Amino acid sequence: MQFTKITEIPLGPINVQAWGLLVGLGMLVGLFIALAEAKRKGLNKESIYDVFLISVISSMIGGRIMYIALYWESFKYDLLGIFKIWHGGMVFFGGFLAALAGVIIYARIKKIKFWKLADTLVPGLAIGLFIGRMGCFLIGDHIGAPIEYFGIGSYFGDEDFLRHEVSAYMSLKGLVLFAILWSLRKKLKHEGDLTLVFLAGYSVLRFGIDFLRANDLSGYSDPRFWGGMTISQYICIAILGFAIIKLLYKQK
Repeated sequence: MQFTKITEIPLGPINVQAWGLLVGLGMLVGLFIALAEAKRKGLNKESIYDVFLISVISSMIGGRIMYIALYWESFKYDLLGIFKIWHGGMVFFGGFLAALAGVIIYARIKKIKFWKLADTLVPGLAIGLFIGRMGCFLIGDHIGAPIEYFGIGSYFGDEDFLRHEVSAYMSLKGLVLFAILWSLRKKLKHEGDLTLVFLAGYSVLRFGIDFLRANDLSGYSDPRFWGGMTISQYICIAILGFAIIKLLYKQK
């Protein structure tokens, strides 16, 4: 299955960057879901607005910094490119860890139970990832490995074979996680269980998807480390281990 890239979307008399539009839309939909969950859990909406603002700012900074660190060769001769975030170029785990730190600090200052707050946020995060990654897909971010059997793909440059559309898989991953979290949000017994399910599910799916990223294109392939894995895959292993241990401990 082949798709054509879309970098701009016409909105009336102006053209809007597709990536920025979809990421922004994902944030707003995620906020709406979080507000609905906060009402159900008895959290005040002001806290959600505060956390939303903290998460957006910290995640964009953290995600961009990690992307620049991993792809410094693309920026060292174009320093202004560091600030052109509307062209894409964020690392999820950089943004996630920065946002997590911000939420933890906020929860401690406001004396809000962190796990309760996190459970309120993760369904919105999942649906936000679904929509935001569609923006990555539209602009052709995250070039994949050649398709050997089947998959969602597109041509790169003058190549006559299709490569995996990693961004499309990442987007679908967000939708799958949202469906799981939404179905479990009233069933799990302990605070934090929903967040841990999200962490475990995301880590497993992301770990597998990263094997479909390109590793044969100089200047475009993701950096690989020991075992031929990406830095995100190592983070996935650590987060999955933490989530499993924490879930088992909570069941005692």
